Amino acid sequence: MDPISWDALKHREQIIKLIDINRDKDYFVLGHFDNRRKEYQWTDYPLYLVKASDVLGQINYIDRQKVDSSVTFQTLLSTYIDLPFMTLTTQELGGPTPGALGNYQIHFSCSYQLSDLGSSAEFVLNIGGVDVLPTEVIESPNNTGIYRTSIVWQVDSLPANQIIKVRFKITPATPTVSLLSVLNRVLMIDGANVLNVI
Repeated sequence: MDPISWDALKHREQIIKLIDINRDKDYFVLGHFDNRRKEYQWTDYPLYLVKASDVLGQINYIDRQKVDSSVTFQTLLSTYIDLPFMTLTTQELGGPTPGALGNYQIHFSCSYQLSDLGSSAEFVLNIGGVDVLPTEVIESPNNTGIYRTSIVWQVDSLPANQIIKVRFKITPATPTVSLLSVLNRVLMIDGANVLNVI
């Protein structure tokens, strides 16, 4: 085995970034304490290889999550409220090195029904406690049947632990009477470390 000189490796700039480590093919060198000094006369720390995945664990460079519900939820309110069960939280995208940012696509879709004509159903994405008004969807169907709506939105440089949720309201034809019912719904996020190209 070739002798290892840490100084020489550093001098030759044989330094690898965490993001470039292949957890299934790469190894770390470990000095494992063994004072028997039978085979290893020169040290109490003979060298061993440790698989990168055993040290780093699972490195997540992607964050794909989904939540769905078929529980009907209704509102009479004309101000935005959280849509139940439509909340996800972004994950760490840098393995053991926290703070990596992610580029995300957010998808929301649902079926809904209004109790009367003249009312509007309104949905919006909320990220980190802020309604993202460019994502706002306002629909005024011409009958009281069941309709589907969807939102697709791209968010760049989003940190971990950001809460993404959907909020909704009704603009009623008849206040305190008009009703918006949300039926089947799904929220999905698909994120990747900003340093990765997928």
